Amino acid sequence: MARFLLFVTSSPEQQSALSAFQFAKQACQKHQLPAVFFYSDGVYIANELRSPPTDEFDLCQAWQTLAEQYKIELIICSAAAQRRGVLNLDEANYHGKSSYNLATPFRLGGLAEYVELQAQADKVLQF
Repeated sequence: MARFLLFVTSSPEQQSALSAFQFAKQACQKHQLPAVFFYSDGVYIANELRSPPTDEFDLCQAWQTLAEQYKIELIICSAAAQRRGVLNLDEANYHGKSSYNLATPFRLGGLAEYVELQAQADKVLQF
C-alpha cells in the first residue's frame, strides 16, 4: 500500500484541481493519503466564501467530505493563503481584518511541514 502526498497548486477553476480531487478519491480506496498540501492558487480551494453555481462542482465541499470520510489533513500554505486573502480567525485578527474565510477542516501550515510530509511519502504528485 503506497503512501501518497498531493501538492495542489491549481486554482479551483482549473481542470487539474478537479483531477487532484478525483485522484485523491481513488487513492483513498487502495492507498494511504494522510495529507494534501495546497500551495499557490490551490489555496483558493479552501476559501469558504467561494460560491460556485449550483450546476458546477464544489471543490471545497468535495474536499471537506473526503477529508472527513478518510481522515485526511487538508493543509494550506500560510504564506500563500495570506497573499491571497484566505485567512483563519487568528490570522484575520493578527492582520486587523474583520472576518475570516478559511473553510474547515482546512488548516494553515508551512513549507517546513510540507517537507516533513514529503519525506514520509512514497510518492508526491503535483496538480
